[in-house]
Amino acid sequence: MRVGDRLPDDQAEVVLSSHVEEWIADNVDEEQWDEVLDDITALFTKPWGKHPLSNRTAADQLAGLNTTATLRGDHRIVYRVSVSPEGTGLIEIIAMGPRTGNRIYDAVNALVASGTLDEDEVQSIWAMLELYEHTAEKNGLEPWDYRPDPAPPGLVKSAVAIGALPQELAELLSADELNAAIANAWDPDTGELDPTRALHAALERVAGSSDPERIVALRVEPRCGALMPRARAPCVRRRGHAGAHRAAP
Repeated sequence: MRVGDRLPDDQAEVVLSSHVEEWIADNVDEEQWDEVLDDITALFTKPWGKHPLSNRTAADQLAGLNTTATLRGDHRIVYRVSVSPEGTGLIEIIAMGPRTGNRIYDAVNALVASGTLDEDEVQSIWAMLELYEHTAEKNGLEPWDYRPDPAPPGLVKSAVAIGALPQELAELLSADELNAAIANAWDPDTGELDPTRALHAALERVAGSSDPERIVALRVEPRCGALMPRARAPCVRRRGHAGAHRAAP
């Protein structure tokens, strides 16, 4: 990506290599993850980053990669940006490491030499976010801004028939959520049917949210639908969302 180039709608699928996953686990404390996330999400609107890498010697194979600084500017993130034939952006985070002594260059060259750089061992940014709950609703990476696969029609009818949930609400929930609603539809002390309790149990199954009504309202909105190159699936977030595309969890 050159300076001034844009991703379609400032959106992209974001994946991390297994090398990056391991490096973050070994070197980034949880309180530092916000800074790393900030630097990654900045790439949605400025995908060119700080500067492109260049081949320092004939043995280097760094062309086509970009870098951005992170962790107080002492470390670099090396990544590749592309746009699929279908028009979906892709940000591949390839390596992270110290800037000192150009060690990050050596790390990337080691990946190239080993063939690891071209392997498909990648992890969605969403799976990483599950490890850091405090990043929810930050920088357009809200973990629960998606619509899950619908539950089987028979399960929907069951939840409605017992009075746990209304039809229009039950149709928005996943099978796991509906099962949780049915299992928790009666007050354990009184034995009375409690639809509010059922709803909260359903959404806690996925989101752990204190605002389930908001989540249900978001699910009604049209979906993005961009076909993601790595996930090979359509984005299930709201149409016009900021930042990272997401497949069904």
